[in-house]
Amino acid sequence: MFYIVNSLITEKGQQTFSLIGLTDDKNKAAEMAAEVYKDYNKNASFQNIEMITEWLATRRKYSFRKDKEHRLQLAITEAKELNQPLAPEAGLVFSAAAEEEELSRRMSQALFEGQHTASRGEFPPKATGCPLEG
Repeated sequence: MFYIVNSLITEKGQQTFSLIGLTDDKNKAAEMAAEVYKDYNKNASFQNIEMITEWLATRRKYSFRKDKEHRLQLAITEAKELNQPLAPEAGLVFSAAAEEEELSRRMSQALFEGQHTASRGEFPPKATGCPLEG
């Protein structure tokens, strides 16, 4: 089995997709991806990098957001055989829809819980309620 390592960096609305490497060892793929994280987050501790390497080896995906305009996404994609197409679920590397779906889910949850205002801050927002008259 082979592992393809990719990164997607979002910086102020611009996106850079990179192929980091290809290896036949899952742990080596995780180490390659963790090196990209280490270069991106200069303040990362050794323990943090080790934890992310382990996460990548087991989950094969990691996302790090410095702030709302800077984000690093890492992915390790399995390729079972050479010269064979990837399975549809294995071919998906990144999905921007996932973040939009999470926002929609949070909005629906807030509406369901009776929130009637929107704000940028803590989630879930403090309940202020909407007084009912009747």
